[in-house]
Amino acid sequence: MPDIFMDLLIKELNSVSSEVEGIENNLIGLDETVDPLWIKVNASSGFTKTVAVDGGLQEVKLSNGYSLSMARAIAVNNMGVEPIRTVKVSLFPESSPGGILTMGVLEVNAALRAINEYGGLRFVLMDGSLFAKILEALHIILLGRNIGEIYAIPEAVNLINATSRLINEAVKRGIKLLFISKDNSLRVYKEYLILRRLSESKVTQLRELASEGLNYYSVTWSRVLRARFFKLMKNLGGSKESQLISMLLNQSVSDSIILLSSLRRVNLNHGIVKPMIISGGLSPRLSRLTESDLDSLIERRLNESLIMRGIKPSLDSSTLINLPQVALTYVAVSPNDSPILVELPVMDGGFLQRPKIRDPTNVSELIEVSGLIISDYVDPVRYNGLLTLAHVYANFTVNQLSEYMAILQSKLGLRFSRRLGLTIL
Repeated sequence: MPDIFMDLLIKELNSVSSEVEGIENNLIGLDETVDPLWIKVNASSGFTKTVAVDGGLQEVKLSNGYSLSMARAIAVNNMGVEPIRTVKVSLFPESSPGGILTMGVLEVNAALRAINEYGGLRFVLMDGSLFAKILEALHIILLGRNIGEIYAIPEAVNLINATSRLINEAVKRGIKLLFISKDNSLRVYKEYLILRRLSESKVTQLRELASEGLNYYSVTWSRVLRARFFKLMKNLGGSKESQLISMLLNQSVSDSIILLSSLRRVNLNHGIVKPMIISGGLSPRLSRLTESDLDSLIERRLNESLIMRGIKPSLDSSTLINLPQVALTYVAVSPNDSPILVELPVMDGGFLQRPKIRDPTNVSELIEVSGLIISDYVDPVRYNGLLTLAHVYANFTVNQLSEYMAILQSKLGLRFSRRLGLTIL
């Protein structure tokens, strides 16, 4: 059947393209702050004795209101040994993040098995952001309020416990554990740089608010802070500071967008942006909790899970207290490609502790692994050979989904929603 909407859609696309250009032009206001942060790095020899881990997820909406979650993960290697595979099928309410958390648990467990079963490993490459995964799990465990989040507390606890074991095991064995992400929506550098600029404002109220905002991972997580910044933005009219606040509150503007814009200006082929060490910043109140306070909060939340699911997972407050902070940087592999996020766990500070952001004491480790990442880079799709291979194996395809749905319907008699809801990762 011909597409009878094509002409109308093309007109709409043309109008949107001018909006995109406007957003990119507004980023120039941060050039003085961003451009000097780049450090030139040379490519080095590629990864050896390495495992790469990625996961896939399919969620299919059923007619009874639940979603059937099919999660899987794989650990591939460059040592010529059999990959490690793991799968989990679960039922969750439609609004629950349980599926994505389950996939995260499978990825971590695959990495743990690789460490225990393969000898002589030097590197474990994990797809995705360690910071984002820990932050999401902690938010669900400690602050989650809606039914879907409370329902997913056991999966969030499993992810925190498994991640803690993985990090400790890697440290004990001297294995470098790297979390690598090509596509992410982190706003760590964006918010930090804008807030630092606003904290130097001559407007006292703005200066104080920006300094307060630096105590959070993201000011957009706080309804009160958002409202205060929005009020100031209106009062400041069309000033430069008002434009910076607008960019600060715009969640579509991420680190990747700002850093790619900077890369094109400085025309840097290979390098990293000045590394940072960050902690959670879920709320300033959480960072002031004593271990006894944290025990009480955890117990209350686990009891909510028991009421909701009939499951009370085990979580020790010391596990949360000892979760590492995260050293992160972005690796420039080409002036025409988005920089790659690279993270390392840092064992000399807790994720719930302050300060929220600080300079790393040892930049050389991130420079070393960045050289390896640059060496293994091929193109925007094959940004890392092993991780790309893991993604190909773990990612669900549309054809696989069709086969699984046919099996589910014919063998198990499951009924799908009339308006089929799908999640494919």
